[in-house]
Amino acid sequence: MKQNLTTVQMSKIQEIFSDRVRFNRVERVVYSHDMGIMPEQIRAMIGCTPDGVVQPTSVGDVIALAKLAKEEKIPIVPRGAGTAGFGGSVPAKAGIVVDFVRMNKILDINTENMTATVEPGVIWSNLEKELSNRGLTLRSFPSSSNSSTVAGWVAQGGSGYGSYEFGDCLQNIVSLEMVLPNGQLKTFVGEDLFQVYSLCGITGLIVSVTVRAREKDEESVILSAFPNMKSASGFLKALSEKNVQLWNVGLSTPAYVSLKQKALEHYVLPEDQYLVTMVFPKPRRSTVENPIRELTTKYSGKIMREKLAVEEWDDKFYPMRFKKLGPTLVASEVVIPITEVAAFVEEVERKFKGEFALEGTMVGHDQISILGFMLSDERKLGFPLAYACALDVMDSGEKHGGKVFSVGMYFTDRAKTFYGEERLKNIWNFKQFVDPEGNMNPGKIIPISMDKQSPTKMLSAAMKVANAGSGLIGLAGRLLMKWQGNDFTSPLDDELTDDTFACAQCGYCRNVCTVFDAIPWESNSPRGKYFILNQHIKGKLPMDDEVGKALYPCTTCKKCDSVCQIRAHNAHHWMALRYEFNKNKLQNTGLGIIRDNVLNTGNFWGVPAEERLKWLDVPTETHGKIAYWSGCWAGTIMDNMAQNATRIMDHLGIPFVHFRERERCCGLYLTLGGYKEDFQNLVRENLEMFKEADIETIIFSCPGCYATFNENYQQMALEMGLECNIRFKHITVFLSELIADGRLKFTDPLSNTITYHDSCHVGRWFGHYDEPRSVIRAIPGIEFREMEHIKEEGLCCGLVSAFDSLPTVAQSGMKRVEEAVATGSEYLVTNCAGCGSQFNATCHAMGTEVQQMDLTELVARALGIPTMDPSEKVGVYMAQCVEMLKDSVLAPIVVPAEVKK
Repeated sequence: MKQNLTTVQMSKIQEIFSDRVRFNRVERVVYSHDMGIMPEQIRAMIGCTPDGVVQPTSVGDVIALAKLAKEEKIPIVPRGAGTAGFGGSVPAKAGIVVDFVRMNKILDINTENMTATVEPGVIWSNLEKELSNRGLTLRSFPSSSNSSTVAGWVAQGGSGYGSYEFGDCLQNIVSLEMVLPNGQLKTFVGEDLFQVYSLCGITGLIVSVTVRAREKDEESVILSAFPNMKSASGFLKALSEKNVQLWNVGLSTPAYVSLKQKALEHYVLPEDQYLVTMVFPKPRRSTVENPIRELTTKYSGKIMREKLAVEEWDDKFYPMRFKKLGPTLVASEVVIPITEVAAFVEEVERKFKGEFALEGTMVGHDQISILGFMLSDERKLGFPLAYACALDVMDSGEKHGGKVFSVGMYFTDRAKTFYGEERLKNIWNFKQFVDPEGNMNPGKIIPISMDKQSPTKMLSAAMKVANAGSGLIGLAGRLLMKWQGNDFTSPLDDELTDDTFACAQCGYCRNVCTVFDAIPWESNSPRGKYFILNQHIKGKLPMDDEVGKALYPCTTCKKCDSVCQIRAHNAHHWMALRYEFNKNKLQNTGLGIIRDNVLNTGNFWGVPAEERLKWLDVPTETHGKIAYWSGCWAGTIMDNMAQNATRIMDHLGIPFVHFRERERCCGLYLTLGGYKEDFQNLVRENLEMFKEADIETIIFSCPGCYATFNENYQQMALEMGLECNIRFKHITVFLSELIADGRLKFTDPLSNTITYHDSCHVGRWFGHYDEPRSVIRAIPGIEFREMEHIKEEGLCCGLVSAFDSLPTVAQSGMKRVEEAVATGSEYLVTNCAGCGSQFNATCHAMGTEVQQMDLTELVARALGIPTMDPSEKVGVYMAQCVEMLKDSVLAPIVVPAEVKK
């Protein structure tokens, strides 16, 4: 992990990129891999750890870097989202990784010509969304569209969904702009695209791409099942011969269907059939349905129910669901002539006895791209040998007239077969002309027989040896892995360890992560955290403060959980890690301050109990079935929430217990800080207090308290052998139930336009999306307008990031308020004191027309109950919070000398 750059070189790079460059150890490690799982023996053969990572924001940045790299002879490695597995974006000679994540603007959408021009870091799914708003859609896109970038697919090459009708990626590119190694900006069109396409950036850095689109139509899907591969193959060939006008055609083998259903625990499709999924624009249905039915019958197949077809197609972006069963996948991808696909699939199935799960997507009418997966385990000694199975599959593909899907770094020895001898010679000549120093992504595409300076000589030699005996090596690896016991040890708990190795590294989490959105370094993404943990478990990264700082940032919004291929409980893992930090003598200094406040005064703010309870102006009980819990934030900074809730309950004649001065913090901030013993003590005290008061149900205004009691208390009580039989309920759910029961009826119509924010802990944590909306819709006179991102896709307010990144807090707040402004509403209604404080302060700071209001205030107004404005108090406390946490950082715990003695 040696740094190859000089201090002067790093200083020059810093001059260009300022805070958009990182040279630290953890970030360099995180950018040392792509989606593929490389055996450690292979990683050791190349300089895969970069010397630094930069994130350009403009073409000017890229030009300046190219000139500097040429002058200083620094290797440059372009990177989109790292979602391929062929090593194209992995350094082979260290150098600088150029992460294009910040160059993510859609520059132009031309509805007349049906084209879109974008910066290199634009994600396909985001482009598709914008096209859809203009009545257009993509002609073709990769299966990794939820995370992969436009320039990344261009540089990688290949085919995807829509390739049956519109061909591979190249056939959907109009033009592109690229910065050459000398810093010159050049446009490529027509035949010149061959000097860029599928070359992994060895000839320059792509800075914009213009792609073709088509008119948007509703999709129709038909799913046919066949008893054997011969029948399925015959059907596919017949579709082509009859020129049935389909947009996409996919194939799934029984092994693939079986593994996917096992991972999902959802068994609806036959696991002994070969499935063909056909997608086409709905207007074509009258012309394509009959031929499909006739051909399906002719080849002994049957049409599956439309619901199953739609369900299968809707899950198209999740081909790696079953990686969790591995937890590692050995993957292989080849492009096969359709005339040979049956023989190829049957050979792979025979050789691997169903262990290789295959799925395919047709490329044009005469080829099919087959992606294969075999479950494995990189933690076992036999994994490097089992890895050779992928090479065996590729050998079989080439024997049947096929070729590898892409060359990248690992398959340069197959470049002549992939490109053809003449084209490869032209690529090499152009490479030598524009990049005589060999700075642009060295070690990729060009075989060592041509590039004598290639840094992958050892790797190529090893791959040749593996290729020569891939069948026997792969068999030996599989046998070794079966014989080897599960004696792998990890410093982390089993569930986190399993999910760390099972992580598909697909990057879907990056595109939704609140922290990554604000500060888009790979270490800030859930995917990045899992790779850091992978290296920690393997003993390559100690749990020191640098590693801890990288693992710490998380708003616990759970957006990553909702898109995770393996359905990992990511947010829970990041919270559980906080205990690990404490074990390793690390603590967040901001949470250390909060801990002292909680232990000394019972609340986040350190406010005396008698001061905190001035809002309580209705009678309460000391014993009873229902209790109301106000919490640190709703009972202090936004005490109008607590006042509204208690006044509403009193107005409706619902007696309730409030513990007044005895109410202490729920303990959320103790769990966030990793203070397990403190939290256990608090759990015991609170549960004893509830039992003493005969409580059966507790109502919460604060979603953080609600989540802590619902999940952390239940888990900790089980661990401590305590009883926890209380029902915890958020106020939005409680109010919704009262309306449904006819106990809550509104008397005062309101004439307001409002929009509503789903807080993370009420929404994604517990799925309460309908209940607050039912309350809003029950209030007469309200005009309700939804924001762009709602429910499962709702944006996080970002407030929890105050403990590690105040800029993240600011960006998240402004982004959400801007969405509220776009609705033209008067009020942004919230259900959380944290979200409410964030948006209240942000609305005032931005001077927006829209203002924050809590849902209970809306209800209270509709009942004629007086309410108070919390804005002044919010301003005071938020300023206090910023001051208190401005220097918050994860750091080693310092034990005073007298304590040590």
